[in-house]
Amino acid sequence: MHTINDEFRRWLTDRYPDIDGISAISGDASNRRFFRFTAKGASFVAMDSRRVPLWPWMDVHSLLQKHGFPVPVLYHCSPDLGFAVQEDLGPVRLLDIESPEAYLVLTRQALDMLKLLHKNIPKESAKSSVAGRRYFTASFFMAEMEHTLEHLFFRLLRVPLDQLLDLQLHLRGLCERAMEGNTVLCHRDYHGANLMVKDNRLRIVDWQDARLGPATYDAASLLRDSYRDIGDEWKHTALQYLTGPGGSNIFHFIFTAVQRNVKALGTFAWQYRALGRSRYLAHIPRTLRYLEEYPEYCPSVRPAVERIISLVENHVGEIDLRAFREQDDPVILEQQ
Repeated sequence: MHTINDEFRRWLTDRYPDIDGISAISGDASNRRFFRFTAKGASFVAMDSRRVPLWPWMDVHSLLQKHGFPVPVLYHCSPDLGFAVQEDLGPVRLLDIESPEAYLVLTRQALDMLKLLHKNIPKESAKSSVAGRRYFTASFFMAEMEHTLEHLFFRLLRVPLDQLLDLQLHLRGLCERAMEGNTVLCHRDYHGANLMVKDNRLRIVDWQDARLGPATYDAASLLRDSYRDIGDEWKHTALQYLTGPGGSNIFHFIFTAVQRNVKALGTFAWQYRALGRSRYLAHIPRTLRYLEEYPEYCPSVRPAVERIISLVENHVGEIDLRAFREQDDPVILEQQ
């Protein structure tokens, strides 16, 4: 667990002389650090963003707040230092909701909030923010696929480069298909770990990478969350979400879901390889199981998915994923 920097502590005590009980909040994959503290009986969350520029976070916060979306209140901010104090949303994430029924109810609320986001902040309105001047593109998506090819397949599974070339071609075509359909404002990381539950209401966090992209991207991120499998409900809920105007269909959804899931495989592999965080490996088998389902509903993704599964079943390196259908913990054959 990280400790608070002396400069950051002084910055906080200048604004909250009666500060008490500073404690680190366990983070996920972020390069920012968070701390919970109390002052005069009230609880706050402090953010140390010296490693990552703070201004995009502030910029998108302003955009979302202006349009009435549930983001935490920002009390103090020094972008030059990378320090901020915001509302304490509590410890409960959507991901932490144990009841499958309650989780699904809140997930549908999150999808309703996405529809409002697309309606109330169209891309023309988003141009005042950095989020409206950044775009997903097919090449951007493909760069994420290359990251997975390197870190999962080449590094961890030790697949020879020449055996990755056909998968690379399949993924390039898939990335182009993922860009079809309407372009809307995307959160970019809209899943159960970035939706907080406070007073039975969802609140949005971790929005700093928001950008314009496919209308199905955030919905695919939420319903095909590598951290939480909702079973067959993903199909029914996706179809309900896609019903109505907007120009998207289940094929658009699956193209973005495959891209997002393959990207996640690379992220989990990198977290293990670069940072030694072995807990991320447990999310790889679930994500592979997701991929196996898609060709039934969208035959166009079959070549890419079948090639991915073939490589997993036929190559073993630092880890062994061959039992991904039966177990969530890959066998680690070589320690970091």
